[in-house]
Amino acid sequence: MEPPSAPVEDAVARARDLVLAKEFRPAVALLREHLRAHPDDGLAWRRLAGALIGLGDQHAAIDAAGRAIDADPGDTVAWRYRALARQLLGQHRASYADARRAVELAPDDPEGLNLLAVNVLTVDRDVARFRTLYRRALTVDPSNAPARHSAGLDRRIRRRGAATLVLLAVYPPWCVLFLRWLAVDDGSTDAGWMMWPTVAGVAVLIVCAAVGRTSGVVPLVLTWRAIIGAAGVGGAGAAGAVWGGTRTATMAAAFGLTAVAVSLLFALTFRLRHRRAGRPPEENAVGGPARESARVA
Repeated sequence: MEPPSAPVEDAVARARDLVLAKEFRPAVALLREHLRAHPDDGLAWRRLAGALIGLGDQHAAIDAAGRAIDADPGDTVAWRYRALARQLLGQHRASYADARRAVELAPDDPEGLNLLAVNVLTVDRDVARFRTLYRRALTVDPSNAPARHSAGLDRRIRRRGAATLVLLAVYPPWCVLFLRWLAVDDGSTDAGWMMWPTVAGVAVLIVCAAVGRTSGVVPLVLTWRAIIGAAGVGGAGAAGAVWGGTRTATMAAAFGLTAVAVSLLFALTFRLRHRRAGRPPEENAVGGPARESARVA
């Protein structure tokens, strides 16, 4: 088989330069013209897939990456491009499979590792493995922009999870104690024990709401161990406040158990709601706009 001619090589190289300059439409036109004469050029199909991702035509990018994979099943970049295009279209499980294959072919590719990390978070909701994968990507290339973005996403996940656990520990007891305060608001010691936890609870709620808002739209990942711990803290706080005001063990236990039950109910509601929620926004999922999230190869 004869080696490709210089004009053929120049066409594909010029297309790469155009993509690097973010001139996606001319790159697509040049590559399509080249592929009409050379339909078996896997590199050109791969470059076309990358240009189409930058152009925002993800369906066509999937087709082009598939042609590149047909020409060379070991082309890890083509697998990664198809995974990225599918991720941007919301085809999470198909993207997961492609990203996993890309990492199998190139275990030290930071782009592939980060893309697999995003799919693990989106499909499996496995934060521990998500962290392992994007940290591997940063170990290989500390300046990798998508992986650095994933690190920022991880920080927001941690912040939101912590704020939510505090809410679960404070909000249900606050509701219980507030209702108790309304029932005994007569200036007695009992009323005082109800009032001050209520004031403190409102302050904590305001702070946690502000922290949660700054986290943005990120997955809410809570373990049942953490949830039960937060509910236990809330129940103990409610029971202690009622005991301080009434010195009645039965009433304190009743209010404490009620606070725990309400906290667990809130937690179950949070988990169900976020399980049905969609994927993270595009800028969170792939480390920025699609056309800038993968290196040209």
